[in-house]
This record gives sequence, C-alpha cells and structure tokens, in this order.
Amino acid sequence: MLTLRQRVALHVQRSLSYVGLVVFGPVVIAIHRYWFRFSTHDLRAVRARYRELRAANPGPLLICSNHLTLIDSIIQAVLLTSLWGYLRHPSALPWNLPEATNYYHNWLWRLVCYLGRCIPVQRGASREHAALAQARMHYVLGRGDAIAIFPEGKRSRDGRVDDRDFSYGVGQLLNQTPDAKVLCVYLRGMHSGGFGDFPAAGECFHVQLQMLEPQSSNQGLRRARDLSAQVVACLKRMEEAYFATHAAPPAAPSPTS
Repeated sequence: MLTLRQRVALHVQRSLSYVGLVVFGPVVIAIHRYWFRFSTHDLRAVRARYRELRAANPGPLLICSNHLTLIDSIIQAVLLTSLWGYLRHPSALPWNLPEATNYYHNWLWRLVCYLGRCIPVQRGASREHAALAQARMHYVLGRGDAIAIFPEGKRSRDGRVDDRDFSYGVGQLLNQTPDAKVLCVYLRGMHSGGFGDFPAAGECFHVQLQMLEPQSSNQGLRRARDLSAQVVACLKRMEEAYFATHAAPPAAPSPTS
C-alpha cells in the first residue's frame, strides 16, 4: 500500500503532466508530423475505434503493444487520440513504465519522463523497490487511468513478436487489478518497419486494436504467466494478420494531428 505522501505525489505528477501536455503537446505533434513526416494508415478510423473501445470499457486499462523502436510509446500516444481528446479526457493518456537505467542519469530525460506520466521500473531491483513500483501501477489503474506496457519486456531484435521469451509483467498487474481490461495494439511501420532506434523519416504506420479479456484458473506466478502468454499470443495473431495482407497497397495516409 502507498502512503498518503506517495499517493499525493502521483496526483501531483498527473496534474503537472496535464500542464505539460498543454505546453509541449503541440511541439511533440509538430515534430511527429513535420520533422519526421510520420503518417498513419486510416488514422480517423483508428482514433474512432479507440474512443469506442474506451467508452465501452471504462475503468482501469492496460494498453499492451509490440515493441520495435525507442519511441513506440510516444508514437502510440500521438496516434490513439488527438491532443484535444487528451485534454478533454485526461485518463485516456496512458502512464508508461520505462526502464530507469535508460534515462535516470540525465536530468532532462527524467523531466520528460516525469511529465510524460512515467513510473520508473528497474530490472533486478530489490523486492522493496519492485513492490513500490507495483503499488504505484495498481493505484493509477484503480483510479481508472490507462497504463501502456510492452508485454514482451524488451524490443524485438528480429522485428517480430516474441511469443517464447517474454515478461510476466502484464499478468502480475492483472493479478493485482483483476477488473482491468486489456487493449492489444499492434503498431508497425509499413515502409521500413522492424527493429531500430527510430522509425525512418516519412514512415506510414499500420495500427490494429483489439480488446482482450484473458482468463486463467491458476494462481500466483502461474496465473501471471498464463495471462501474459494470452496477451502476447493475441499480439502474435495480429502480426500474422498484418503480414498476411501487407502486400496490398494501402489507402492514402492521413496526417497525424
């Protein structure tokens, strides 16, 4: 359980992230659209689908995605809802779970992650620190916010969803918050795609969304493993569906705004 001070700290972070969204959101969108020249296949349909699924499934939500680049979380956030949509519905902006060692040494990245609603996690952390991170996640989920998480636990080096070696983090969160829903998001560049630090400039993204309610009669770690496996399997099926049709010429992409 979190102390009062820890709960207040999360409320303050959430409020400051909203202010940061007002100030820096237009900058992020401008970089996305004009610097990198990113676009999205059928963007309006993607956003309409996300609004529909969020409205039909209020409450705690885990957004589970495949992981290919360093900025997948940012791209996903830009694609799912417009800036105005996030300002109207702050709970739609997901919290993220970055590896602390990747940014904690740099004060600027720490600030960006703080304003970007990040809860730092660390592989190999002590039981106390791991429990604190889990408690923070459980608390924000319990408030009805969303958390974006990569079920594989790492970026895929071969560009495909790894359904053999993956993290149990999703299952552990579902163990703690059994009423949470899972939204699987498959995101991939249609031109270059694959593993890399950043997508290629001018990339057009393909996005699939699918709600999932994983179930398991097991308990403890076995249940966490079972639930995680179901989420990863869903992403794998979405990937297979993409590659079954990827040769078809896409419709004209819509600019992200």
